[in-house]
Amino acid sequence: MKRIELGSIGRRELILGGAGLTVVAAGLHPREAAAQNANQNNQFIGTWQLALVDNVSPDGTRVHLYGPDPHGILVFDAGGRYSLQIMSADRPKFAANDKSKGTAEEYRAAVQGSNCHFGRYAVNEHDHTVTFNVEHATFSNWEGTTQILPFEIDESKNIKFILAHPTTGGPGVTGEVVWKRVL
Repeated sequence: MKRIELGSIGRRELILGGAGLTVVAAGLHPREAAAQNANQNNQFIGTWQLALVDNVSPDGTRVHLYGPDPHGILVFDAGGRYSLQIMSADRPKFAANDKSKGTAEEYRAAVQGSNCHFGRYAVNEHDHTVTFNVEHATFSNWEGTTQILPFEIDESKNIKFILAHPTTGGPGVTGEVVWKRVL
């Protein structure tokens, strides 16, 4: 490796070679490049399709929170951002065809039949956790919160998140959310 002293920065040195050359060529600050390199190895990066979202009672009984055929997408990017949407397949349409003129029942079904949030994330491979820093969410109580969720990766490379305290279901209930890779 060759060291080059960067006089305008003072006594700091930049090691060129391998990733260092990439840093210079891309014009990235070394810390940004390190974060990008760490994220490039992140097995979560990509697009995921919802496979399962259930609450599990202590006796093993399952409740399909968004029906038997929930729809959803989860996207993790290399820059540490994520976006998640979950929808019940059987959400009723608004009779007035105007979301500002819904009935109480239509609004309730819209809220209970969806879960969306986005923000920043970090994967801790050692602890098998993902930290979600929720910036905005349809369940506004989550906005500005940090959620640390344990995960498992099965033999098909699906991601399974375990929620110790889901927002519905009561004491002793856990949540399970499984995502299949699309891209």
